[in-house]
Amino acid sequence: MKNLKEAYEGTKYRVFDFPVVIEIGKKSTELDALLRQHHASEWAFITAWNPYSKELPDAENSERHLQLAEMVKSYPSWEGEGVGTDASWKPEKSLLILGIPKNEAIATGTYLEQNAIVYGRIHEPAELLLMFDF
Repeated sequence: MKNLKEAYEGTKYRVFDFPVVIEIGKKSTELDALLRQHHASEWAFITAWNPYSKELPDAENSERHLQLAEMVKSYPSWEGEGVGTDASWKPEKSLLILGIPKNEAIATGTYLEQNAIVYGRIHEPAELLLMFDF
């Protein structure tokens, strides 16, 4: 499982509508500007695709993504994708969610059977939050 954690840490989390690329352990001035614009201080980047890193058909992943969007509809959110370094693994459609509290982001990731989510606060580096110990 250590390799899986390293894969998450090496992934670039991209937002489609803004020049925002999130990297674990790094700050993003572009993301901070978006947070200020929406009067938010925290955010999460969550996917519903491929629960527990088991690849699902696109149609099933699309349904799961719609479920995620419904779960977080009270927060401003934008679509994006996590692009890993392994070219054989298809980028996973995701949402950047502004203003979602850390505990709610964790609960959402856990409910969607994700191994990890990405979380951050304004002016702080992005964190990889593991849903369980590897």
